[in-house]
Amino acid sequence: MIAIGSNIGTGLFIGSGAALSRGGPLSLILGFFLIAITLFIMMQSLAEMAVHFPVSGSFTRYATRFVDPGLGFAMGWQYWMCWVSVFAAEATAANILVGYWTQDVPVAVWISVFIVINLTIHCFPVRVFGEVEFFVSTLKVVSVLGFIVVTWVIMAGGGPDGRRHGGEYWVDPGAIANGFQGLASVFVTAAFACGGTEMVGIVSGETVHPRYSIPHPHPHPQKLKLC
Repeated sequence: MIAIGSNIGTGLFIGSGAALSRGGPLSLILGFFLIAITLFIMMQSLAEMAVHFPVSGSFTRYATRFVDPGLGFAMGWQYWMCWVSVFAAEATAANILVGYWTQDVPVAVWISVFIVINLTIHCFPVRVFGEVEFFVSTLKVVSVLGFIVVTWVIMAGGGPDGRRHGGEYWVDPGAIANGFQGLASVFVTAAFACGGTEMVGIVSGETVHPRYSIPHPHPHPQKLKLC
């Protein structure tokens, strides 16, 4: 659930619409399809290493052990800078979402509230963080399913204007808008939107027995609970 929740975020809720207008529907499908294949291969490899070598530090430690210490060092700092930037992007996205209902409150107020809530959660033990991530991820999954249903309703003419939507976006802006530049921009958006799935590799290093996270005969079942 933490991996799913980290994957679903501003890139999907906010960035997909802009990506569709820049690249067109076919570029959107191709971009997310290529990223999905890449993620599948990466997560299969990460899952195997996390089960056989469960260590704190996850893929940065794997890069150090199986490739080169320099790669692990660079990957660790790059990952840290990535999430620092994403944190700021998430705070800005929170303001954009709230701004749909009201523009009377200054931007700094909503961003500050977002930051304070996140910092407060991280001040508690990791078990609290895991529980919060679980419930927030559940909310995200339910929201995505709700958006899919709403999309079907709007396509069938249930929107405010009553207009039905079919394949007009394949005509305007076109299947692949702006050529290769549009496809590349969609690919970048898809890569950002799908970031966070690797979080499950980090979480596995915090579990007592990652390879027994499902029901499995073990002499000490009380030690098999997740963090």
